[in-house]
Amino acid sequence: AFEKPRASLYVEEQSNLSLTSVMGKTSAPKGKTPKQSVPGRRSGVAAMSAISPCGSLVFTLHEKRIASTEAIRFLGQLLKHHPRRHLVVVMDQSRPHTSKKTQAFIESRKRLHVYYLPPYSPNFNPDEQVWNHLKHQELKSHQTTPKKQLKGLARRRLRHMASNPSLLRDIFFAVVSLIY
Repeated sequence: AFEKPRASLYVEEQSNLSLTSVMGKTSAPKGKTPKQSVPGRRSGVAAMSAISPCGSLVFTLHEKRIASTEAIRFLGQLLKHHPRRHLVVVMDQSRPHTSKKTQAFIESRKRLHVYYLPPYSPNFNPDEQVWNHLKHQELKSHQTTPKKQLKGLARRRLRHMASNPSLLRDIFFAVVSLIY
């Protein structure tokens, strides 16, 4: 008989979604160069997400840079998703994750167990591919200009991804299989 798992595993990452979209390939009649307009502003939306091996995705979006407060709020959000289980979170060593404030929060939560990836190792983080998929597939060639519009579009596309556990499991295990 299998024992019921006592903890849930998530791998977390933060990213920035730019108002300047990733341009995809396009086609046009011979001799006609395709043109795509892009906003001139260099702004964006900060984002955090965590992916689990069972295909769960938890995310949050911010209109400002992510600091310790946002990292702590996100860890709290993950804990709320699993009110009775221990939570193992793997994340990078960025400043919001390793600050004294964040460390104090982690130490104050008995159900929260955080492990850090080695420095400069994005290839070990399956959540990096969530952002890659979002930017290069879901938001490819988007034409949103105000931050609020980009934030709304990103939220809809992330919800769409979150409703597809099969896609998320594929993303998670594609990275894990490269490591081993």
